[in-house]
Amino acid sequence: MAIDIPARTLPLPSIATKIQTGNYQSNGEWIGRLILPTQAQISRSSLTDWVWVEINHAPPANRSLIGKIVPLTWQPKSSIEADVRQVTTDLKFTPATIASQQQGNIHPDRLNGRSQVGALQSLAGARTLDDVLVRLTGVKIATESEGAIMTIDREPMQITGSLIGLVKILGVDAPRDHCIARGICPNEYFRAQHYRPNSHSFDGEIETIWIPQAAASSAGLSPSRIQNLELSPAGADGWYIYGEKDSVRLFKVLAIEPRSLLTLKPSHDIIELDSKLDYLDRQHWGNTPALKGKLSQVTFDRHSEKLGDRALVIHLFGGIGGKNGDNPGWQTVTGHFAYGTSQIIRSTFTDELEWSVEYNQVYAHNPDGIIAGKQDWATYMGHLQRGWLATRPVSDLLISYPPVTVDYDFDGITLSPLTELERQLHIFGARYRTGDGTGGASVTPATSCVQDANQALYLTIRQLNRQVQSQPQIQAWITAHPQHPQTLRFRELQALGTELETTLAPLGIVRPDWQQNAAKLAGIQPEKGFISTSNPIVGLISWQTMLPRGAQDGIAKIFSRHRATIWFLNTYQVGSTHPDIIPIAPTVLFGQFPLLSTVVIRLWAGISTFPNPAKWLLVIALLASYAVIALTLGFKTRFLNFNSLTTITQVGIWANIRSIIHLFFLPVLIEEFGFRLLLIPHPIETATSGAIYLWSIGSLILFIIYHPINALTFFKLGNPTFMDWRFITLASLLGIVCTIAYLATGSIWTAVLIHWLVVVVWLKLLGGEQRLVVKLIKN
Repeated sequence: MAIDIPARTLPLPSIATKIQTGNYQSNGEWIGRLILPTQAQISRSSLTDWVWVEINHAPPANRSLIGKIVPLTWQPKSSIEADVRQVTTDLKFTPATIASQQQGNIHPDRLNGRSQVGALQSLAGARTLDDVLVRLTGVKIATESEGAIMTIDREPMQITGSLIGLVKILGVDAPRDHCIARGICPNEYFRAQHYRPNSHSFDGEIETIWIPQAAASSAGLSPSRIQNLELSPAGADGWYIYGEKDSVRLFKVLAIEPRSLLTLKPSHDIIELDSKLDYLDRQHWGNTPALKGKLSQVTFDRHSEKLGDRALVIHLFGGIGGKNGDNPGWQTVTGHFAYGTSQIIRSTFTDELEWSVEYNQVYAHNPDGIIAGKQDWATYMGHLQRGWLATRPVSDLLISYPPVTVDYDFDGITLSPLTELERQLHIFGARYRTGDGTGGASVTPATSCVQDANQALYLTIRQLNRQVQSQPQIQAWITAHPQHPQTLRFRELQALGTELETTLAPLGIVRPDWQQNAAKLAGIQPEKGFISTSNPIVGLISWQTMLPRGAQDGIAKIFSRHRATIWFLNTYQVGSTHPDIIPIAPTVLFGQFPLLSTVVIRLWAGISTFPNPAKWLLVIALLASYAVIALTLGFKTRFLNFNSLTTITQVGIWANIRSIIHLFFLPVLIEEFGFRLLLIPHPIETATSGAIYLWSIGSLILFIIYHPINALTFFKLGNPTFMDWRFITLASLLGIVCTIAYLATGSIWTAVLIHWLVVVVWLKLLGGEQRLVVKLIKN
């Protein structure tokens, strides 16, 4: 491979003495800065998807590589290499991408016009400078005649800073430059006291650290502030600081992380399902503005944690309100959604267990330079220039559920739900960085962070199902061990997958782009490319994952019903206070108007949900039960009879068809919409069972008394029939059956069908129409 090693374009951070000082530790075993090769270098190389990496830190056995620049590529014949081939694409900016670039969004300009851009090159070339710092795992070093080549078998982790320290910020230090002395910029130098493991407290060395004030955006909002940082309640247990040491050995802070957020010390644990739903519905994002500057930890069904436990992360951020905010009070606050993974680790500073959070960001091109892909918490949240810690309310749900978070081993055949999800998200991250060859990934109702992150979840479920179906050894093992804990855990995974698929495809229809992408990943249609669509109609097919808040609530509710342990790590504009902004909770559609939002959600959810075959069997059983009771009571009390057969013959077939169609709309559809759909919380809502019970009883009472009132006012033909105790009894039973059908299926059409059949049969076959006609004749 005859390629020229590039000269350094950015200074290599000094890390050589960190072990001697003991105050700072390396941010990983292998750390390096990615450098995009020139087109000429790529042309002369026999490697496919590769970049340069400037090695900042390496394990002791490879310390000789520190400071060197070597090629970085994927390990041959690894699974990730095969995935990278699928996302490798020629890249040419479209007019839409150029227009987006002119609006201030950062696109991979250096990759424009290149061919065969792979996942590593799209990561190294995502910004205008070679400033992407990564932590590498699964590293192997191959030596060729031209020198060392580094290979990896998993996606690089975007990180901030080669060094980590744990300090308590004491206050500002003496000003050190001219602008501070003249009072035209804040003092950026702080005294910080290090944590000392021997005493388990912050009584170690005191030193001066440099926390640069982040530059403000064009709108005037600074992504973080440093004034009075030492007063932040979030820093009561100290801050992890990430950064580098400069030429004079001064530590420059690039990112911060509140230690108390990630320790295993929740404020309270919620066990009862109704209490969980109440927390999701009212408390989780309730009164968000008043929590500004604070953080919290809450758990559902907490169990004893142990080192190495893993969790699925569901990330959601809200909006920025106030004078310098970006969300007017009347607007739907969509927020941003992402998946990730977390693991319980032992802090090398405190020796305590804590969460390590990593995000797999499906992130559109943006003005902040946030890059789609894998990032640690400090890079995505705590970065002083790009992070959201100081400006947005954020809730990370860490879901610990063994059927999902523990791997399966079927006699040497391994299944890992979390690993498969990470794989799918890696593919989406690479696709978003290149825009599938357009250079631009934008947000539409059909393609967005939340839609495509959940498409990755759908593809994960499909891939796991396909693996099981194509591996007879797995099925044989499960058959041979029906009561084995792993089999029972796997059955729970299958049940969860079925429930999640219903959420991801609520109409019972899988989006065509999701189908094609699943087929491509499975090797069924490898010749076809990945597709995405901006068609809003297609987006409605997966409407339950169209808005981030609805997706997080819905998935959290599913896991809550399965008694998963959930950790809520919540922050509300943490750090130094921004006086001109307030945290705004993410919302569902029209979330700033709760009544309107509820009506819209219930209408769309009830209309667009269709039962699966098992639930249709329940509907048939409910209808049959009603028929047995109603017919027995009706004939016994002589309220029902077959005399109306004569009326049917006299009226004629077309008149009866028109009448039956009319009955579907009035009274059936109107009554079901009014008494069931709008009044009763839909199953996708996070309403408690008590709330559902009270609203169901209330709607039933209104449904019952409506009929006599209607007979006395608008529909006087119903008097005295609608006053008859027998009619009221049968109507009450009908209301109960329709309510059960609606709550059990989530589809208003089941209640409509039952109601319609009962009304038609009563009027046309069992004497109901004759009763009303007799009233008309008497009048």
